[in-house]
Amino acid sequence: MALSMDEQRALAEIEQHLVKAEPALAARMASFGRQGAVSVLRSTRVRILAACVVLVTVTVVSLIAYALLPLRAMPDRGGGRATPPASRQPSVAAPQQPALKGRPGPSTATLAP
Repeated sequence: MALSMDEQRALAEIEQHLVKAEPALAARMASFGRQGAVSVLRSTRVRILAACVVLVTVTVVSLIAYALLPLRAMPDRGGGRATPPASRQPSVAAPQQPALKGRPGPSTATLAP
């Protein structure tokens, strides 16, 4: 419900008298119209912006962690090891059978895979 012009003028005069008589009370009353930090956080625009910032932060951290995972699995190259690194493929020696009289033993050419 809107106030008439006379009512608005009377209200403005009361407000001016209050400011002159009680400046502390007038300052407290004026603070009711201001938006505080809590009310700003309730804004839809601020919530959407905060959600986007959180999403981008989580994405960047996840991508960095994913990019660093292969580095964790790599062997130490020259980190002061005294022993040489183990071969990736196990070496299996072919069993040697003793040669029978009159028959030659198996050659390495026949054992090749």
